[in-house]
Amino acid sequence: MLDEDRLAALLRAIAAGDRAAAGELYGLIGGKLYGIALRILRDHGLAQDAVQEGFLKIWRNAHRFDAAKGTASTWVAVIVRRVALDRQPKVTAQLPPDLEAPRVDLDYVHPRLKECLEELPQLHRNAVVLMYVYGLSHSELATALGAPLGTVKSWVRRGSAALKEKLER
Repeated sequence: MLDEDRLAALLRAIAAGDRAAAGELYGLIGGKLYGIALRILRDHGLAQDAVQEGFLKIWRNAHRFDAAKGTASTWVAVIVRRVALDRQPKVTAQLPPDLEAPRVDLDYVHPRLKECLEELPQLHRNAVVLMYVYGLSHSELATALGAPLGTVKSWVRRGSAALKEKLER
């Protein structure tokens, strides 16, 4: 069982620049944080890197910890979790040949729209085109792109927002 009062005291000491406190914090909770990173990344080396980067962020941001808002163990776990999520390998889904995003033809599309579509990341562009040109639903997109439903919704939302912003320039 973690002593939350001790962890909070260590974070206050780290905020004051105490390196020994950082070492003690690592000794008390480093294994738990490694476990979190490993569950997310499924790779020992990546998990170790995520914990190291997480501790750097803890060192730099210890002054932001507020015990009134939550426990010290949760605060440091969230930092390492976010680092691990940021380090996850990016999804590089390829479209099946029968669902390739169409090439935008200047004969059918305004040149400005073509230019804006080409500026989008490929996954966002494909998601937007497949949804709005081919009429695929979010669920169908997720299946076609081999990606989680939430990720596909995010691609469509980000792609649409970026396209709107680019067209309004």
